[in-house]
Amino acid sequence: MKLTILQKNLHQGLNTVGHIATKNANMPILNNVLISIKDGLINLSATNLEIAITKQIRGKADKDGEITVDAKILSDYIALLPNEKIDISLDKQELKINCQQYNTVIKGQEAQDFPVIPQVDKKIGFNLSVASLKNALSQILFAINPGDNRLELTGVLFDIKNKTMNLVATDSFRLAKTELDFSLNLGQISADGLKVIIPFKTMQEISRIINSTTDELSGDADQLKLFLSDNQAMFVYQGTTIISRLIEGHYPDYEQVMPINFKTEAVIDRGELSRAIKMASIFSTNITNAIDITINSLEQKIIIEAVGGQAGSQQADLPAKIDGQNNNVRLNYRYLLECLNVLSAGQVIIKLIDDVAACQISVPKDDNYQYIIVPLRK
Repeated sequence: MKLTILQKNLHQGLNTVGHIATKNANMPILNNVLISIKDGLINLSATNLEIAITKQIRGKADKDGEITVDAKILSDYIALLPNEKIDISLDKQELKINCQQYNTVIKGQEAQDFPVIPQVDKKIGFNLSVASLKNALSQILFAINPGDNRLELTGVLFDIKNKTMNLVATDSFRLAKTELDFSLNLGQISADGLKVIIPFKTMQEISRIINSTTDELSGDADQLKLFLSDNQAMFVYQGTTIISRLIEGHYPDYEQVMPINFKTEAVIDRGELSRAIKMASIFSTNITNAIDITINSLEQKIIIEAVGGQAGSQQADLPAKIDGQNNNVRLNYRYLLECLNVLSAGQVIIKLIDDVAACQISVPKDDNYQYIIVPLRK
């Protein structure tokens, strides 16, 4: 194996794939990144047996071959080299790296010991807008508890029908749903639609990659391809391929828990609401994180309040445009702030039924996003 590559390209490739190559005492080979050259193409691969990432990088390959080396050692070393041309060659099981006056040897392991990157039986495929996917993931991933013992809740539900693709995330105390534009590039959607659950960690990696990739190996910088099989998902974007298992199980019927027939609707400045909630949180108890929200339709204002016993209390009266009856609800302030922090709109809409039914946060003139919070008992 022999290749010449720019430090910048190799460093970026290692950052893309090496993120999932974590320390594993039972299978040390999973700490490694696989470097392979075949037919002049240079690929880096890493896997944790649940997710596999392969990145094609630009460079000049003179001789085919493959080797695995410790991902952290290689990445840390390459990051310190100047952004110049790097010559890399393989001598037995040693990777020799030369860049200007810097020379090193990194010991590797046989590539045949590295887990086989699975092939996906592509049954159906979609083109997704990268900009829309970035926004969607930022608005829903925070609603997942990755440590939940209910496996189906540790992933994002892709609920795909003929003309809509809903992404849903929940920890059973709150639920975030957003709609994503898509087009088919392979297969057909059945009349019953299609539902798959993709693990949180996979979607977290997708979010990280599409937010950090800057190279242009392909001309489709604004498009990401998603392929599905019976038990796997494959994402392809800018020379990077991510393969993940799907989560088996029955996702809760989120449409049944979406509240309807609201009695109160308030439109309020997002920044002022966020500020008031942060102030109230100082006086909220650590056990429940509770704050009280009172909507006064007559005076067209929302009152945000928290009582902290010996610590004191806080109340803020915020102007709002309110339709419907007076209402109030007690909510976990953290659940509110996590939503407000990822929205970019200047205003948000709060919809209430009463103090025991779930309330909804949304954005004016945007029906794609809905965030549901279950109230706290008073």
